[in-house]
This record gives sequence, C-alpha cells and structure tokens, in this order.
Amino acid sequence: MKTPLHIKGLSLTNYKNYNQHVYELHPKVNLIVGLNGVGKTNLLDAAYYSCIGKSYFTNSDRYNIRKGEDFLRLEGIFINNEEEKNRVVIKVERDKKKSISLDGKKYQRISEHVGNYPCVMISPIDVQGLLDASEIRRKFLDQSIIQYDRDYLRQLLQYNKLLRQRNTLLKQFAERRNYNKLLINTISEKMATPAAQIFEARKSFVNRISDQFSDTYKHISEDKEQARIEYKSTLHDVDFLDALAESNERDRILQRTTKGIHKDDLRLIMNNDLLKVYASQGQLKSFVMALKLSQYKIIQSVHKNTPILLLDDIFDKLDQERVKYIIDILLKEDYGQLFISDTNLYRVENILQILETNYHKFVIESTEDISLEKH
Repeated sequence: MKTPLHIKGLSLTNYKNYNQHVYELHPKVNLIVGLNGVGKTNLLDAAYYSCIGKSYFTNSDRYNIRKGEDFLRLEGIFINNEEEKNRVVIKVERDKKKSISLDGKKYQRISEHVGNYPCVMISPIDVQGLLDASEIRRKFLDQSIIQYDRDYLRQLLQYNKLLRQRNTLLKQFAERRNYNKLLINTISEKMATPAAQIFEARKSFVNRISDQFSDTYKHISEDKEQARIEYKSTLHDVDFLDALAESNERDRILQRTTKGIHKDDLRLIMNNDLLKVYASQGQLKSFVMALKLSQYKIIQSVHKNTPILLLDDIFDKLDQERVKYIIDILLKEDYGQLFISDTNLYRVENILQILETNYHKFVIESTEDISLEKH
C-alpha cells in the first residue's frame, strides 16, 4: 500500500526563532510538545510554508526572518502519492524577491508552487478570526480553492490588481477634484470576467463543502446541534457590472470600490442563528474544526495528492475524552500526515499509545534543545 503525500524531512534556517534545525518526520503522526513560546507553532508554520509558499500567520515574508539575520531558508523533502521524491527549497532575503525551487529548478512564478503539495492548518487564531472578520472567511475560501484550481489563483491575482488600480484612481480623482467615468468603466469592464469566474468557483466550492461540513460537525459534536454555512455574494442577485454601476456615486464619495467579489462572505450558522450569537466557546471550536476538516476532505477528493494536516494547539481546554474522540476520527478516517502541537507533554501521546499508533515525538525545550523520540 502506497503512503500518502508526506514531508520526510524539514530543514529550517533563520526561520522565526529557529537558527538552524533539521527534522526527520514520521509519514503519519508527528507530535510536537513544549511550553508556549518555544517554537512549536513556528515549526508547523514552516511545514505549511513549504507546502504553500507563504506563512499561515503573516503576509509579509520578511517578518519570518530570524531577528538579526538577513535571510531565511526552508527545505522540505516531499514524498508524493506516487512515491516520487521532491526537494522544495524556499529562500527569502531582505529587500529581495522570494525564490522557490523544485529539485534544483527555480520556479519562474511563485504561483507555480501553489497547489502542488496541499495542506490544511487548524489554529486557535481561526476560531476568533473566522467569527469576526469577513476577510478571514474569504481567505478560507481562497486558500481552499487555489490548492486544486490553478486558474482560480490567476483570476484572483488579476482581479485584485485591477481592484487596486480602480481604488487608486478613485483616490486620485478625489484629490484632483475631477472624475473620469470612462476610465473607471474601462477598468470595471476588465474586472468583470475574473469576478464572474471567481464567483462561480466559490459557489461551486461552498456547494461541495456544505453537506460534508454538516455531516462532519454532526460527527464531532455527537449530533448535539445543527450547523451549516452559506455563501453570501452580491453576484447572486445582480450582474457584476450592474452592481458597480449602482455603486459608482458611493464609490466616488468613499474613494474605494464598495461592491464586488472582494466583499463576498460566508454566513456561519448554528441551529438557525448566526454562530457568533448562538455558540459557546466549545461549540465555536467544534464548528471551526469541522469546517477545516471539511476543507481537507474537499481538497482530498479532487487532488492527486493527499493533503497534509497541521493541528496547532487545538486541544487546549478540551477534556481527555473529547481529545481521544477527535484523534480517533483523524486516524480512522485517513487524514494523511498529521502534525499535532500541544503544551501538554503526555495528553496526545497517551491517546496515541492507547490507539496503538506509531509516531515521532519532538520535545522542544528551546530551538536549541529539541529531542526526538520514535515510537
């Protein structure tokens, strides 16, 4: 039986608080334990970065360079579903463009790397972020789709570039106290095609994930509540160009584009109420975990490689039975290679031993003091 996509080895140089370290990884379960602040999350983020080409936690690459250093380097040895070995190297130098190479050959565009090694991260920041910010909910949609639809990323980059141009013009018109409607309409027309394609891709993804999510949430919550998600977009009700035409005067006053797919959102619903209104902290965690595991399943269903799953300190304040229940699901339903970080040295390990699962355990005292135990 073939082993699903996994990272066999991961090398970090000047990445966040790491000076230099090489990790020999287990193809199935990697447990990373230690106190807060020692670098557990940064290790998971390095794995995510190697897969996606950017950090999960920051949009600016330079913030990932170790303090006092001028560059960072990540190297991941990947074994894909066809048991082919690939070496991914990512380099970031201060004030220079990031470079990513595959088996020694540099990508011409960073976007060529995106989607080759699918990956899903679940982190404590997701709970409040998905609850509070429409930008984070859109990011969830985008992070999902770009991993299996290469054209989606191209359309998204094109739309965002045109959106920036349109907003810049609106600000310039306000400063100069003039307005060129023809020029604004020209840019709007160029935005229409990528907007329509992005809308269709998001709508298709939400249609796909909806049933999966409801079932997964029911499973995790042991059928205690009903939960669902809905896709909210202006384009459900009106053509893109008509929407922009309706908001032209408002855009002119506010100096920004107020309608379009950059305003799309997800409605998170539990028992027919908005999640934010209804849910307890435990229910929020279950909702977000179900959403992310459903994201994983959808990517898995359409991708040639099995996604890697990263669980960053998600078991805090959950009782032992709940943690065992979730880990049992992850192992029985084949979620591919797992990275699990935890502040409790033995909580997850005890469960893995009860479930008779092989794993690697990394005990991090500091980035200079890391021990590996193979089980």
